[in-house]
Amino acid sequence: MLQKQRLGAGNNPGPVAIPSGGRTRNLIPPRWSLSPMPRARRPDPAEGSLPLGDPNARIHIAPVGFEVERITRPLELDHADRVYLLTRAEHDQAAPFVEEVVRRIHALRWPIDVRIVRTDLWNVFGALASLRGIFEAEDRTDRSRMDQVPLRVNVSTGTKITAIAGTLASMLWKGEPYYVQVSRAWYSGRTPRVHAVHDVVERVEPVNVYELRAPSPELVEVLEALDRRGGALRKRDLIRELGLDRSAGPAGTPGSPQAQHGRLRRRLEPLEHRWGFIRSERPGPRARITLTEQGRLAVALFGQRESSSL
Repeated sequence: MLQKQRLGAGNNPGPVAIPSGGRTRNLIPPRWSLSPMPRARRPDPAEGSLPLGDPNARIHIAPVGFEVERITRPLELDHADRVYLLTRAEHDQAAPFVEEVVRRIHALRWPIDVRIVRTDLWNVFGALASLRGIFEAEDRTDRSRMDQVPLRVNVSTGTKITAIAGTLASMLWKGEPYYVQVSRAWYSGRTPRVHAVHDVVERVEPVNVYELRAPSPELVEVLEALDRRGGALRKRDLIRELGLDRSAGPAGTPGSPQAQHGRLRRRLEPLEHRWGFIRSERPGPRARITLTEQGRLAVALFGQRESSSL
């Protein structure tokens, strides 16, 4: 289910190699910003920002908490083209830090397209939905494509929830998470305040990720059906919800009840025993099928959704 993937694009080094019987060799350069990468033509300021989906654009995603340099320094090192700043939907104590991050980005020697995305930094489903919208808008949903620069996701800022969501997003789509280590940090008691220097950045390190395989569309359809109906259904109701009682047999006939339950069983067995996305109360046609917490997460990750404009 897990498969090691390349961390970079273009001429970046490959994945970390683990020689047989030996120690792990770190093949990642200490400053990934210096590795050769395809470059998008930087537009004239009068032309506006790079278009969404440009395969060579260097795009970063950074949740904003009480950090400044941890966000701005990687953008400077990578000579970024666009950054999505994730912040809470309502005004909170981090608002001055968002303003300071934006001010410092605009003070750089080249223009960076800054986009503010309001989301719930403490809800993994809300954070994943926002990240998915960004990956889709930037056409970075296919990890197998080698002609694109991956979206770079800062997993050292924001909350632990956004770090988890950012890592998951990078496993699912064309993402490259990184962690910004600092040699000195600041905290001013219970009331964080903006200062001239907050964190002294020591280095930016990539985070190894693996590909996360998605269940087949017909399995996702079962999860979505359960989610639409409140997370639980009896098997006979689930058959109707999925339309397995219509045109299933020869010459377009519905098929026998046994055949309908057989078709449903072939979908439920991998969802329960391989993926852990559902739970069955008991065997038999009257059993109640319940969506697990992992199943709810799978709906957020793999289910159909309307694309949002960013």
